[in-house]
Amino acid sequence: MQSVLKEIEKLRNGLPIVIDYSNSNRYRLVTKESDGSKTAYYFSAPIYNYKSRKLIDVKFHSNGDAVYAIGSNANITISKNIFMENAEGSCTIGLNTKARLVSCNEVYCDGNTILPTTNGVALKCDTKSRGEASFIIEISQPFLNVRSNDKYFALMKEQFRPMVVFSCIGALDETGTVIAPAKIEYQKLSDKKYRIVLRATSPLARYVLFEANLYENKLLQDTTVESGNPTTNNAFGSVAFIGNSSAYGEQWLYSKLDYARISEIMDKRIQKAILYMPRLNQSRVEFVAHKVSARFCSFGSNWNNKISGQAPISDSSSRNGYQSLDLTPLLLNTYTGTIVKSDGFILKPKIKGRGFSTVATGDSYYAPQILEINFK
Repeated sequence: MQSVLKEIEKLRNGLPIVIDYSNSNRYRLVTKESDGSKTAYYFSAPIYNYKSRKLIDVKFHSNGDAVYAIGSNANITISKNIFMENAEGSCTIGLNTKARLVSCNEVYCDGNTILPTTNGVALKCDTKSRGEASFIIEISQPFLNVRSNDKYFALMKEQFRPMVVFSCIGALDETGTVIAPAKIEYQKLSDKKYRIVLRATSPLARYVLFEANLYENKLLQDTTVESGNPTTNNAFGSVAFIGNSSAYGEQWLYSKLDYARISEIMDKRIQKAILYMPRLNQSRVEFVAHKVSARFCSFGSNWNNKISGQAPISDSSSRNGYQSLDLTPLLLNTYTGTIVKSDGFILKPKIKGRGFSTVATGDSYYAPQILEINFK
């Protein structure tokens, strides 16, 4: 993500951004429209700093000795290591050499490019010579439980709430485009220290890309499920490969809104609701949203116990680097014109066996989803 305003500019097709400064929700920016309506852009991760309440800039800065960034609730410092800290604790990612600031959007260190996210960093690692990337990480609190699969590694502060999450984004080609999944594994070295190793699932990959963030609650609760790993849950994975891949078989994404995070809009008259999911590969594979037939658990769902879907709600379409879905039929109460609470939706490939579309999930800090709601 370049910046909050840059992403919104992409979606507005040249329409001016007239900010409504009365907004107090950390997940959204509200604009005033010429017809008297307003449009709220809800990001899946918070876009305002917890303490200052200022819009985060998603950029690196330099104070001479070190590079730093300010996230939504974390301070990030990069020098001989990456140090992320907030009120709940800290996490250090070891680097082999001192990092060098290239631009406000890029730090370079020993073959790794470090990028800012909304509450941490993403690392693009050159794996051409070694075939893998590995890092030693150390956290401030001992004896944290681990929740993981081959897509993410999370150290848990509470049963369902991590302190820090490391999540694969994908294996990249020379141009930086996702061409296949990346996989992560970990080794516990001590009560506070771990080694993580990342590998590409394709021999054509040049880089692996993953993100590391101190945790913030999300606007959307989601998980992928897949036929290739039918008992695997993926509550904290930040990427979905919707469709068919050799690594995962057929993969779907289950998603639902946390309505507590949009409480101020629940009694407004809604005109449209569009979900924008950042597209991370060049695939033309389209997917379709189905309303779920019953409630699902984002922490317990897998391919074997997945909830079935109902009739299709909306097809996806590609626009300005996003896959968009019209969720108005799911969220709009046609009698009152206000939002109706839904159990969520499933994203499935429109046509099976045609490949996959790689999109960011609601757990991504590197490329947050955006829910656009126009209201009066």
